[in-house]
Amino acid sequence: MSKQIKFAKRYGKLLGNMDVEKSYPAYHFVYVIIVFALENNTAFNLLLKDRNKMAIIHFIRMQVECCLDVYACLLLRDKDRFFKHFLDGKPINKLSIGKQNLTAGYLCAELDKRYAGVAEIYKEGCKWVHPNKAIFRGSAPEWQRNNLYFIGYKNKRYCEDAQQLNDIYKDMLLVNQILYKLLQELILPYKKSDATQAIIGQFVKTKKKVGFKEYE
Repeated sequence: MSKQIKFAKRYGKLLGNMDVEKSYPAYHFVYVIIVFALENNTAFNLLLKDRNKMAIIHFIRMQVECCLDVYACLLLRDKDRFFKHFLDGKPINKLSIGKQNLTAGYLCAELDKRYAGVAEIYKEGCKWVHPNKAIFRGSAPEWQRNNLYFIGYKNKRYCEDAQQLNDIYKDMLLVNQILYKLLQELILPYKKSDATQAIIGQFVKTKKKVGFKEYE
């Protein structure tokens, strides 16, 4: 089984490098993206351990959407306008560059020019969201020449679960690496001189106390 995907320290270093006083909206946006990405990774790791092939693909797709949000911000010159639009809860596809709306399809195609393969990963993830032929083929093995196989991730023929899980894992790892590079680029104008390590986690409340759990 592949190792778990752990990016909390790397993402925490990015967040720790940001000057909050210089632009709190930028910090707020990056924080939201990072926490969402880490939640995706946590769920992905748990489902990967349980060998839940179909569900983990959804989290790769959501991780690509994090990349698209950051890339949309990089494309727009007016960053403050973007941050306000995003933090007001408005859809990014309502923003535009000239007459071109920043739709997922457009952003995917443009981002794929920089990081080849990301558009294919996103399109593959979309196939597994709703019950359809892809899911049927991925869950209904077939016999051929006395060998049992099924058509799974990216329409590849698999004979063993471990092979498919490894391919899925590699794509999730790649998307995290792309997101990390995009965030590195985004925070450049907001960096402070003294770098620190931000600890990112979530508050866990029980009846008796409130705890804090760090992301991995």
